[in-house]
Amino acid sequence: MNDPLILSLIPRGCPEHPRFLIANQLCEYWTGENWSGDEDDALLFADEGTAGRASTALLNLHAQDKPAFRVTAPVEIEIRSDSAPDLRALQLWLTKAARLFVDYRQCGNGPTKDGVVLLSIDWSRLREVSE
Repeated sequence: MNDPLILSLIPRGCPEHPRFLIANQLCEYWTGENWSGDEDDALLFADEGTAGRASTALLNLHAQDKPAFRVTAPVEIEIRSDSAPDLRALQLWLTKAARLFVDYRQCGNGPTKDGVVLLSIDWSRLREVSE
Protein backbone atom coordinates (compact mmCIF):
# COMPACT_ATOMS: atom_id res chain seq x y z
CA MET A 1 0.00 0.00 0.00
CA ASN A 2 1.55 3.27 -1.05
CA ASP A 3 -0.51 6.37 -0.28
CA PRO A 4 -3.73 5.93 1.68
CA LEU A 5 -6.83 5.47 -0.46
CA ILE A 6 -9.59 7.86 0.60
CA LEU A 7 -13.02 7.12 -0.84
CA SER A 8 -16.25 9.08 -0.89
CA LEU A 9 -19.77 8.10 -1.85
CA ILE A 10 -21.16 10.78 -4.15
CA PRO A 11 -24.97 11.03 -4.27
CA ARG A 12 -26.57 11.32 -7.69
CA GLY A 13 -30.08 10.80 -9.01
CA CYS A 14 -33.15 12.22 -7.31
CA PRO A 15 -34.95 11.52 -4.01
CA GLU A 16 -37.27 9.00 -5.71
CA HIS A 17 -34.35 7.24 -7.41
CA PRO A 18 -31.13 7.87 -5.42
CA ARG A 19 -27.90 6.65 -6.97
CA PHE A 20 -24.29 6.74 -5.79
CA LEU A 21 -20.81 6.94 -7.27
CA ILE A 22 -17.50 6.09 -5.62
CA ALA A 23 -14.76 8.71 -5.91
CA ASN A 24 -11.19 8.70 -4.61
CA GLN A 25 -9.05 11.54 -3.24
CA LEU A 26 -7.78 12.30 -6.76
CA CYS A 27 -11.35 13.08 -7.97
CA GLU A 28 -11.39 9.88 -9.99
CA TYR A 29 -14.49 7.68 -10.24
CA TRP A 30 -14.73 3.92 -9.89
CA THR A 31 -15.88 2.30 -13.15
CA GLY A 32 -16.21 -1.21 -11.77
CA GLU A 33 -12.82 -2.15 -13.20
CA ASN A 34 -10.54 0.88 -12.71
CA TRP A 35 -10.48 4.61 -11.98
CA SER A 36 -11.46 7.31 -14.48
CA GLY A 37 -11.32 11.09 -14.32
CA ASP A 38 -14.58 11.23 -16.31
CA GLU A 39 -17.73 11.02 -14.17
CA ASP A 40 -19.65 9.68 -17.19
CA ASP A 41 -17.54 6.48 -16.93
CA ALA A 42 -18.45 5.93 -13.27
CA LEU A 43 -20.31 2.84 -12.11
CA LEU A 44 -23.70 3.93 -10.77
CA PHE A 45 -24.84 2.17 -7.58
CA ALA A 46 -28.54 1.80 -6.81
CA ASP A 47 -28.17 2.24 -3.04
CA GLU A 48 -25.76 3.27 -0.30
CA GLY A 49 -25.34 -0.24 1.03
CA THR A 50 -24.11 -1.66 -2.27
CA ALA A 51 -21.81 1.32 -2.81
CA GLY A 52 -20.52 1.00 0.76
CA ARG A 53 -19.74 -2.70 0.32
CA ALA A 54 -17.92 -1.93 -2.95
CA SER A 55 -15.93 0.81 -1.17
CA THR A 56 -14.97 -1.60 1.60
CA ALA A 57 -13.84 -4.15 -0.99
CA LEU A 58 -11.72 -1.48 -2.73
CA LEU A 59 -10.13 -0.42 0.57
CA ASN A 60 -9.43 -4.07 1.44
CA LEU A 61 -7.84 -4.64 -1.96
CA HIS A 62 -5.71 -1.52 -1.57
CA ALA A 63 -4.49 -2.68 1.86
CA GLN A 64 -4.24 -6.42 1.13
CA ASP A 65 -0.49 -6.44 1.77
CA LYS A 66 -1.00 -5.33 5.39
CA PRO A 67 -1.74 -7.67 8.31
CA ALA A 68 -5.22 -7.38 9.80
CA PHE A 69 -5.80 -6.55 13.47
CA ARG A 70 -9.38 -7.12 14.62
CA VAL A 71 -11.24 -5.72 17.60
CA THR A 72 -14.90 -5.77 18.48
CA ALA A 73 -17.09 -3.22 20.22
CA PRO A 74 -20.63 -3.81 21.46
CA VAL A 75 -23.50 -1.93 19.87
CA GLU A 76 -26.42 -1.64 22.27
CA ILE A 77 -29.94 -1.47 20.88
CA GLU A 78 -32.82 -0.66 23.20
CA ILE A 79 -36.42 -0.96 22.05
CA ARG A 80 -39.12 0.74 24.10
CA SER A 81 -42.38 -1.01 23.29
CA ASP A 82 -45.40 -2.65 24.94
CA SER A 83 -44.68 -5.78 22.91
CA ALA A 84 -41.42 -7.66 22.49
CA PRO A 85 -40.06 -7.39 18.94
CA ASP A 86 -39.39 -10.47 16.84
CA LEU A 87 -35.59 -10.79 16.62
CA ARG A 88 -35.60 -11.68 12.90
CA ALA A 89 -37.86 -8.73 12.10
CA LEU A 90 -35.53 -6.49 14.12
CA GLN A 91 -32.50 -7.79 12.18
CA LEU A 92 -34.20 -7.04 8.87
CA TRP A 93 -35.28 -3.59 10.05
CA LEU A 94 -31.78 -2.73 11.32
CA THR A 95 -30.22 -3.93 8.06
CA LYS A 96 -32.38 -1.41 6.18
CA ALA A 97 -32.48 1.43 8.73
CA ALA A 98 -29.06 1.56 10.43
CA ARG A 99 -25.84 2.88 8.92
CA LEU A 100 -22.32 2.82 10.30
CA PHE A 101 -20.49 5.89 9.02
CA VAL A 102 -16.78 6.64 9.05
CA ASP A 103 -15.71 10.16 8.13
CA TYR A 104 -12.42 9.30 6.43
CA ARG A 105 -12.27 12.67 4.67
CA GLN A 106 -12.38 14.56 7.97
CA CYS A 107 -10.49 12.13 10.21
CA GLY A 108 -8.23 10.15 7.90
CA ASN A 109 -8.08 6.39 7.39
CA GLY A 110 -7.24 5.51 10.98
CA PRO A 111 -4.89 5.96 13.91
CA THR A 112 -1.88 4.53 12.05
CA LYS A 113 -0.10 6.34 9.24
CA ASP A 114 -0.01 3.36 6.90
CA GLY A 115 -3.36 1.60 7.45
CA VAL A 116 -7.09 1.86 7.01
CA VAL A 117 -9.82 1.09 9.55
CA LEU A 118 -12.81 -0.81 8.12
CA LEU A 119 -16.00 -1.09 10.17
CA SER A 120 -18.95 -3.41 9.75
CA ILE A 121 -21.92 -4.66 11.73
CA ASP A 122 -22.95 -8.30 11.45
CA TRP A 123 -26.67 -8.12 12.22
CA SER A 124 -26.92 -11.92 11.99
CA ARG A 125 -25.12 -12.05 15.36
CA LEU A 126 -27.91 -10.05 17.03
CA ARG A 127 -28.92 -11.70 20.32
CA GLU A 128 -31.32 -10.78 23.11
CA VAL A 129 -29.65 -9.96 26.43
CA SER A 130 -31.18 -10.22 29.87
CA GLU A 131 -30.81 -7.48 32.40
